[in-house]
Amino acid sequence: MLLTIFILNTILGLLVFYFDQSQSIFWHSLSPYLMVLLVSIIGWSVLYELYVFRAGGHSLAKQLRARRLNKLESTPEEHTALELVERLAQRFFIEVPAVYVLPDEIGVNALTAGFYTKNTVIILTWGALQNLDETELYGLLAHEFNQILTGEATENTRLKILYSGLTTFSQWGSKIAKQGFKHASVQSRHKFETAFVVVGGLIWLTGSMGVLNTRLIKYLTLRGRTFDNDYQTKQLSAHQANIQTLLRIYVHHAGSQIHSEYSEAIAHMCFANSLGPQSWLNIHPSIEARLYELNPTLLQDLQLENLTKISSKTWLSLMHALDESSGESYNPWLAPQPLPLLRLSPISFAIKDAIKPLNSDIRKQMQRPELIVRALQTSSGSREVMVAILMIRQYREFIPTGAEVSRAIIDALLNIDGRLHIQIFHDACENLGNIPATISRQFLTKLAKIIQEDGEIGLLDALLLERVKAQLNLLPMHTPSSLENAKPQIVRLIDALLHVQQINSVNQMDVRDQILKKVLSEEELELYEVISDEPIDLGEILNDISGLLLRDRLSILGMAEICLWNDRIITQDELDVLALLYWRLGFEHRQIVDEMQKKNSMMII
Repeated sequence: MLLTIFILNTILGLLVFYFDQSQSIFWHSLSPYLMVLLVSIIGWSVLYELYVFRAGGHSLAKQLRARRLNKLESTPEEHTALELVERLAQRFFIEVPAVYVLPDEIGVNALTAGFYTKNTVIILTWGALQNLDETELYGLLAHEFNQILTGEATENTRLKILYSGLTTFSQWGSKIAKQGFKHASVQSRHKFETAFVVVGGLIWLTGSMGVLNTRLIKYLTLRGRTFDNDYQTKQLSAHQANIQTLLRIYVHHAGSQIHSEYSEAIAHMCFANSLGPQSWLNIHPSIEARLYELNPTLLQDLQLENLTKISSKTWLSLMHALDESSGESYNPWLAPQPLPLLRLSPISFAIKDAIKPLNSDIRKQMQRPELIVRALQTSSGSREVMVAILMIRQYREFIPTGAEVSRAIIDALLNIDGRLHIQIFHDACENLGNIPATISRQFLTKLAKIIQEDGEIGLLDALLLERVKAQLNLLPMHTPSSLENAKPQIVRLIDALLHVQQINSVNQMDVRDQILKKVLSEEELELYEVISDEPIDLGEILNDISGLLLRDRLSILGMAEICLWNDRIITQDELDVLALLYWRLGFEHRQIVDEMQKKNSMMII
């Protein structure tokens, strides 16, 4: 504050000296009046902020014009955020903080404010709710809870009050200038719009000296703690979720910027930089620097992963072998070569069974052969059951004599309703237990070779393999990506989804055109007019699509539901694909499956 007063007094002294050279630059006839004015403004601002913050974080939320969330009137995204906050509060044994959202901010960011647990609030931007999936949102909220537990949220709130004396004048200028920028929908224009902009700009320019000094002090005193918070959050949550959150901001077109006139005052309270990326003396390091601190090889691995789309697997493996930057390397499981083609004829049950998908609760409770029940009690038996189910799905009427699986298990599975096989597969997957990494990879390779034994692969089998990957902790980390870059993968997924359906080829092509018209432009439609006959890695495609924005993934699933199952009965295989696809793209599927079964029953009746 003294530095700001000194600089402004010196600038005014230069003007006074220009007219009266007998006066000193540092102390002149106007200095007392300027001192009284500045001290009054600063003192009044701090006292006003103290009065405003009498209700703690709720006052800041009101000042930012944030909207409070409640479960009774919340969207699915808001409901997820509220549930995560409750879960974290229970885990750390603190009172559940109130949650607010800034409805006009598209950047991905969050902040926490308050003095005591009763008046502590978490404020999320609209962009955070709309663009983060549950894992990424968990990472963001874990960071905010870390600030609550360490007392940093209270410290940040006090700093907001203290520094308000230097930022208030600039905020006044911004508010006045905004009066001159009316929305285009407002027909009546104010005749003093230009005057508002000019006066507001001059006030903001005068107050910018205080803003600059505030930013300098914050930069010198607070910059180093961002890395500490990231490390603490990673240890606190025992999860890589905060890395996923940073990756999402890294590819998000709006970044983490907040466009409110208070963005300068709350910059030190935010998860990431709330100012423009080109602004000086940012308190928060760049997203790239934070990712590098958490995982030095991550950005390099992401670049190498992008190269796989245009280079061969052998060349990529050589590149990984030459990487000596860190012992903490990312070594994903790779599908066995050669890659299969897309299966164009679905593997399914007899039509009388296929049109009657079983309720998931009923399917879990249906009686099973004693041999299968005993096999599922051990890890090795569960693995054998999974191998047998995938073999039956591939060969249906012919089981290879040299198959490394008990013939009794195969016969037991063939003598029960085929619609139970997928549920038994899920149960066996949950009973795998802890398997060494090498054996896990060998088992996964064995399953992959079975489902592509004839050189083709279907979507349901690929999704079952993804389920096993998740159970064995071999599911690759998804890379946040944009819709434009993932369009080839979306087309291949739609093709795979279409060929699970029990509809004839002519109708399949019509439905394919309906879906693609909602995803692609007219020029792009011509590129994907013919179904590709190139080898396919459905696991990699699913992983790429899981990195899309939340709303893009929901849009893809919504189009599939409308175009595929809006006017026809859903089969058991299709229902299993729907549930697994929702799970693989990061969504809860139980409610969707229940709705589909109710609709299915009505159509059958």
